[in-house]
Amino acid sequence: MKRFAALAMAMALCLSIFTGCSGKSGGSASGAAGTSDSAASGEWQPNRSVTMLVPWSAGGGSDLAVRTLVPYLEDDLGVSITVVNSTGANGWIAWNELLKADPDGYTIAQMNIPTVYSGYLDPQQNRSENLDSFALVANEISDWGCLVVKHGDSRFSDAKSFIDYAMDNELLAGDNGVGTNKHLLAEDLKANFPGIQLTEVHQAGWSDTYAALLGGHVDVGWGSIGEAIQAYQDGEVDILCVFATDRSSLLPDVPTFNEVMEGYNITSPSDRGFALPAGVDQAVYDRWVRAMDKAINNEEFIAKMAELGQAVNYMGGQDYTDYAKEQEANMSKFADILGWK
Repeated sequence: MKRFAALAMAMALCLSIFTGCSGKSGGSASGAAGTSDSAASGEWQPNRSVTMLVPWSAGGGSDLAVRTLVPYLEDDLGVSITVVNSTGANGWIAWNELLKADPDGYTIAQMNIPTVYSGYLDPQQNRSENLDSFALVANEISDWGCLVVKHGDSRFSDAKSFIDYAMDNELLAGDNGVGTNKHLLAEDLKANFPGIQLTEVHQAGWSDTYAALLGGHVDVGWGSIGEAIQAYQDGEVDILCVFATDRSSLLPDVPTFNEVMEGYNITSPSDRGFALPAGVDQAVYDRWVRAMDKAINNEEFIAKMAELGQAVNYMGGQDYTDYAKEQEANMSKFADILGWK
């Protein structure tokens, strides 16, 4: 079955080892990182294995972005990196694990924006942690959401037919969990189209949504371009539109939602980066920023990500931290929609 072949291919990619890393280096320090005498004693160099936490299931776009980058980081840092998928609680199983770890540079986690925000902006979560609990190292990928249906589903030919159908019929829509950018996309549509009948089905990640879509357990799925493009190219799903400011170079024939539905401005950005616990020594933090800069900007790595349908967008150190704070402020428009007030 094509689905199992695709998943097998994804897992093979997860386990593959890439070599030949080169690229530019550099970076800037983040205000979230602590300072200590170690910063003046020379460059920090790890001497044992690093654990990299991924908040999402294996085989999805977020997981593949990490596993493709890891060999380049290993080459630069000179130590092995073990990827651990700690799924659940919309990313906060992994992020709580990160924040409980010693801030010594040996535990790092993928950071997903805007998903992380709902875990503490929602008062029902009762979390004392916030963005300042992390030392934000670098952004790796910026992706855009898309509307995915099973190939050949005659109910939907484009974004407009999807909206029209959902105004009269209940649709089950798979997303990546409460407060993720996919969930917020559905809520944004509800706010813009009063009466639309979308019932959210929260999943642990794209691979689960993909399986549910092919199995007929959900009617539509919210994916990202990087996650859904392989299934689209294999003819297993159709991508009706992308929720982006412009058409994607990876899917030039697929219109944006705003093209089809003139007068609306609905987008769904998704950024994947990395964070350490706050309080990490400045020398450790700076070393990680330099390693990320070199690995993410490596031309070979960028080409591999393009093959996986993912667009590299490096931001490091303070630039990444400033961006994350700006996006956190943008989340305020969802406070009423999600009952956060």
